[in-house]
This record gives sequence, structure tokens and C-alpha cells, in this order.
Amino acid sequence: MIKLVALILALQLPLSAIADNKDGKLLTIGFGAGKAPFTMFDKQMIRAEGHEKHYGIEYSIVRQAMLLMHHNIKPKSIPPRELKKSIKKFRNIDAVSGVSRSFKDKLYYSRPILENTYVAVSRSSLGSKINSVSNLSSFRVSARTGSYATIRDGYAKLYHPKKGTHTNRYKEYDSNLNQHADFWKAGSEVVMITTKESFNHYRALLEGKYDTSVDIDVAEIFPTKIRLYVAFKDRKLKNEFNSALEDLKFEGVYSRIFTHYDPELSPDFRRPNDAEISRQLEQD
Repeated sequence: MIKLVALILALQLPLSAIADNKDGKLLTIGFGAGKAPFTMFDKQMIRAEGHEKHYGIEYSIVRQAMLLMHHNIKPKSIPPRELKKSIKKFRNIDAVSGVSRSFKDKLYYSRPILENTYVAVSRSSLGSKINSVSNLSSFRVSARTGSYATIRDGYAKLYHPKKGTHTNRYKEYDSNLNQHADFWKAGSEVVMITTKESFNHYRALLEGKYDTSVDIDVAEIFPTKIRLYVAFKDRKLKNEFNSALEDLKFEGVYSRIFTHYDPELSPDFRRPNDAEISRQLEQD
């Protein structure tokens, strides 16, 4: 059982006030890059004092669990498609977060840390009236790289890069920033596949560059939730993590993390880094 003192600490103090474990083991954990607000390592925001290490929803869930386990983490930003390759290739990586579960490798998977629901977002002026995945075929569609392999419910039938029937009207982005920026450009008629958390985050982040006040429609056409896990090399560490994760959920810390990163409910700890956002958009 996790020590009561550690649990009380996690429950009573805000995210910004919880200190690292001075004597804890340091674990290197890989996180997928460019998945704000789930991971935020890319300097797109200027954080208020005390919030400098608030690297996203996913990071905070893992970090709070590790604090309860009396461990510290060293985050390593890795392209999402390279996460599992990195833990298998490099000895110094102890775990990778935000991956799908597989029964074919020799990794030990935690219970789900996230259950993401994807939505189809369009400008109301487009009059899309999307009520099913098949409706997407009438529009230009954008998504994150690899979405065809992650989103189910018939999505791959349309947008698999080799077998999809409508790939000529489909674009995938390595960068969430670029995907959302293109959606908000004047005259855009794209239907964007994203999560509600990502949409709300980038809508607030980009409001100084684009008109993000226009009316939009959100179509909840994907009933299947996408479950993401932490993959460990060590079975004992995985079991300890599961116990800590259960405590975070039972005591409400898990849900408070989502509130903390909601730009409407907690707008004060960060603001857009306009110079860095411009640099990244110009770079691509």
C-alpha cells in the first residue's frame, strides 16, 4: 500500500507545489512529442512562476503517480511513432507513455492512463451536418499522423494510406500546431479530426493569430474510445504504477489534472508564446 503521507501530499497541494522526492529513484520516461495539451514540451506557451514543469495532462498523471511511488521522472520527448522503438533500443529508457497495448512484445502495460475520444470539427458556415464516419467522404479532412491506425469505427476504410478510398482529400500532420493553424486560416473548409482537449487548447493558443471566435460544429461520430497506456520494462514497476494510478483516480487527483489544463477553467498559469508559435509555423 502506498504510504499515507505521500497520498495526502498529492491530494492537498496544487500541482505547482508538489516537490520531487529527494531520495527517489530517477526514471527516464518517454512521452510523445507535439500532443498538446496531453504533452507540452515545445515552448509554445509561457508558463507562470511555479508552473515551469507542467508539461501536459499525460505527463502530470504519470508524474503524480511516480511521486506516490517515491520515484522521480526524467521526461524525454520522442516522436509518437518512435516511442516503442526507443524503449526497446535504449537501455536508459525505463518506460514510454501514451502508447497502445500490444500482446506481441515483451513490455509490461499499465492500466489505461487516458481514454481519448476523437471528434470531427468543422466551421458552421460549411454546413457539414456530419453524423457518421461515412459522411466525412464528402469533405477535405485533416488528422494527426497515424490516425488511420488508431481511430476505429470505419475510419481506416476511408483513410488508410494504401487501402483508403478517399486519401486524395485527406492530410495528416506531424504537428498539432500546424493542423489547428490550418483549420483556423480564413477560408478553410477542412473538417478536422482531433480531441476536444486539443481543440480547446489550440483555439485559445491561436486566438491572437486567427479569428477563432467563428461558430463551429463538433460531431461526435467516433463511439470507440482510444485507450493509451504506459509500457514498462519492469513488471514490478508496472504493478506499483497501477496501484498509484488507482489512488489518483479514487481520490480525485486524476480529474483535477484535466481541470488544471483546461484553458477555460484554469486560464492563468500560461499564455501563448507568440514568437515561438510564429517561428514554428514559419519553419513548416
